[in-house]
This record gives sequence, structure tokens and C-alpha cells, in this order.
Amino acid sequence: MGKYMKSTRKLFLVVILFSITNVFAQLELSHEFGINMGPVTIQTDYGERHHLPSSTPTSYGIAAVHYLNFYGSNYNWRNGASFFSDHFKLKSEISYYFNNSLEHKGRYAASGSTNSEAQKLRDMKGKTKSLNFGTGLEFHFKNLEDYGLLFNDDVKFAPYIGLGLQYNIFTPEVTSDGGDWITNPSVLPQKWQNNVYVEKDQTFSFTMSAGTRYKLDKFDLVLDARWQYFFTDKFEGLDAPVTENRFNDTLIYFSFGVVFDMETFS
Repeated sequence: MGKYMKSTRKLFLVVILFSITNVFAQLELSHEFGINMGPVTIQTDYGERHHLPSSTPTSYGIAAVHYLNFYGSNYNWRNGASFFSDHFKLKSEISYYFNNSLEHKGRYAASGSTNSEAQKLRDMKGKTKSLNFGTGLEFHFKNLEDYGLLFNDDVKFAPYIGLGLQYNIFTPEVTSDGGDWITNPSVLPQKWQNNVYVEKDQTFSFTMSAGTRYKLDKFDLVLDARWQYFFTDKFEGLDAPVTENRFNDTLIYFSFGVVFDMETFS
């Protein structure tokens, strides 16, 4: 059943990407390519929920992005322009996140606590990495065709918001300074015994983003903030059936990057 579900997810992703390509294949389009990177904060079952210093260990991410504009690269002065083509971009990306410093913090794992459960929490360490394939639609508040005109120096900033969907392949790791938890699960806190999942896995996630572009002569600078909700609670390898860990994992990605119009290289 598990293999069937994984195959179905992969087929679903391929169908979505193929459909998008076919829908826009005949339109007057232009393309952009970019790269961005920045810090990632992950909200998982490590740490204490609603206690930001313990629940948001910082890691890093990097992404290669492609933008599809719904107007031609030669900017045919309102030839067939519409509200959609003037304000929307289709974004596709491949990204990679990693975190090598997941650990329990907060009052339940404070160094002053001497009970055995607190020590077991402090002993737990985790890592996770994720390869992500995604697509999303960005809405730009300013007219994109006007913003893209080379002789228009009055419009430098282009703020936007966006929604998207990602397919995530993730690999978590869990260790304990108290010993090998695989052969001796008792080195873990009781609620995590038999509730650790370190196999390579996959899921989908929903993204919301906001940011802005800043136009320079040959390229755009992009500043972006993204909130990402995973449809799983196993992104970091922990999923205990208890009230305090009932929420799925989330992530915030702050990135800075550059974007080039493909016509620049032609």
C-alpha cells in the first residue's frame, strides 16, 4: 500500500507539471531564471511549541527558480495584454534545505532539570534534509509589462504575494548521546520510543510567500519570505501520538536572490 501511494504521488506531480506546460505552450510568453539562498527556520517536534528560541532552529536553503511571464519578451505595447498577464507570474523551482542542529530546548529540557526524562531530551539530536520541487503563482501589485520596460526608470520596486505547492523528498536522522536508540529505545524519552521515523520519505507542502523585486540594469534583485506547511509531522523524524505534538511541521524561508531575463543571454 505504501509503495502504491508513493507511485501515485509521483504520477500526480508529473501530470500537474505536464498539464501546466501544455496549457501555456501556445501563449506569447517570456522566461526568467534565477537563484536564491538564505536562512530557514523549522518548527518541528524538537523544542517547545510557542517558544520561538527553542522551536525554530536555523538552517539554510538554496533554490534555482524559473519564472514564466504571460507576455512576450519584446513587450508588444499592450498587444493582447490582460489583467492576468500584467500581474501574474508562474514560478517553478528546485530547492534544497538542510538542518544539522535539531535539539530539544525550553523548560522541559532546561539544564537545571535533573529528572531522567529531561536528560534524555537533552541527549536527543536530529538532522534533516529535503529536496523540493514546486510550482506557484505570484500576484504582482504593479503592472509587470511596465516594470519590465528597459526605459522605465520610475518603477524600481515590484512587490508581490504568492501561493504554491511543493513535492518534498526528505531524509531525517535521530541520534542520542545516551546510546543507540535503535537497539535500546529506552535512551529516548518515553513518548518518542517507537515513534521515530528515519526512513527516506516524501510528502507535499503548501506555501505562502511575500516579497519584492528591485530592478537593476541587467537583472532583478529579489527579497522573499515564505511560510511552508508540510502535510506530515515526520519531516524531522518524530511523530508521537500525544497532544503537544499533534501539529504538522512548518518552515519559514527568508531568501535573497537574483533573476535574469532569458533574453539577456540570447
